[in-house]
This record gives sequence, structure tokens and C-alpha cells, in this order.
Amino acid sequence: MDYEELSSLCASLALEEDEETLSPDLEAGLQAQGERSIDRSLVSCVLSTGHVARDAFVHMIKGVWKTKECFDVEAIGSNKFVFHFLLTTDRRRVISGGPWCFQNKLLVLEEPTGVGDYSKMSFSNTPFWIQLHNILVFCMSKTVGSILGNMVGTVQEVECNQDGLCLGTFIRVHAIIDISKPLRQILKVRLGSDKELVTILLRYEHLPELCFHYGVFGHPLKECPGRGSFQGDNLKLKYGA
Repeated sequence: MDYEELSSLCASLALEEDEETLSPDLEAGLQAQGERSIDRSLVSCVLSTGHVARDAFVHMIKGVWKTKECFDVEAIGSNKFVFHFLLTTDRRRVISGGPWCFQNKLLVLEEPTGVGDYSKMSFSNTPFWIQLHNILVFCMSKTVGSILGNMVGTVQEVECNQDGLCLGTFIRVHAIIDISKPLRQILKVRLGSDKELVTILLRYEHLPELCFHYGVFGHPLKECPGRGSFQGDNLKLKYGA
């Protein structure tokens, strides 16, 4: 019985009138052990319309992550897996190294909290490195990068030198974005003392498969549920091809 079947079974159970809800007094040692397990775990979901074979997934991911210590992988439902790490440093390295993908399908990671209830996880946020292009020269700074990056998601890092200046032709930010919404392609902002309207172009690094019509993850264009409305010779894809 997998996790989804077990959750469904629990939801269908009902207490009789003479039954009571029990609150077991867990020993401190058991609670601490559970908390350590949560701190060393990650829950993932592969955004794909097809079935992900566990053995192929585990073989690929262990080869890509190359952790210092081994880790266990547990399947908990349709394209969902739990990773149990021996080292918290391995866990942090995996989190910071994303986004990850499997066969060009986005692998969304979530850090379990509380009691680690997998059924309440939305898998709707993931980090990306994003390049901000067409920035005015005097705006090439960590401060401006943070402001613009937070318009796209939640900034975790801005690549800059020790003086807080961003070198090169674009600003590079690491941000957690809401992937339940279409990806932003541009930002229109007014910059400078004269409030000049500037169009900032967004480029996502290591972008896996997405729907080029709606700009969302989880299905390719050929499997888009709305493909019937945009088929034909005059097809224009908002998110490229």
C-alpha cells in the first residue's frame, strides 16, 4: 500500500461515538529522532504527465547529485519521492544546486516541516538562476538586482563583487519563483531620475520542459489541454518554441 492509498484510507475512517481521540505521550528521544529525520529529508515531485519509473529515477539522480554520503529514496505516490540523507550538508547542497530535472522534466523539491505531512505539500515553488538583461549601467548593483528579482520571486542571492556591483552585461539573481503561474518574460520598470521606462528581459538558466503556450511546467506543448484552441498555420507561441 503506497502513501496515497494509505492517506485515502485514513480519510475514510470515522470514529464511533464511544471512541476517543488519543494523544500519545511520545518520549523526548523519539521526538528528537523524528525531528532529525525531518531535518535530513527532502520531498520531491517530478512534474510530468507520464509515470516516472523509480529505479531509473534513483539511478539518474544519484549520478547527478554525487553526494558525499549515500542517501535513500522512498516512493510515496505518483511521481513523488522522499530523499533521506545522512548528512545535512548533502541536503543543503542539493537544495542550493537546483533547479534539477529528470528527463527534462522539472523536479520540484520541498523541505518538510512540522510532522512532515506530505499530503499538504503544494510543490509550487522552486529556485532558478535568472538573468536580468537590458539594465542601465548605473543600475548594475546588488541593491537593484534584489529589487528587480523580488518582482519575479523571492531573491536568495544576487551575484556581485565585494563592493556590491554586478559586472558584465546582465544581473544574475537566484530566486524562488511560484511555478503554478506562467513564467514572467519581462519587467517594465521606471528607472533613474527621469523615470525612463525600461523593459527588463528575463532569461531563466537550465530551464526544463514547459508548455510554450501557457508558460507553465507539467506538460509539453503537444500535451497541452488547450492545444485545440491554438492549432493551425497561424500558431503564435507566447513563450517561444
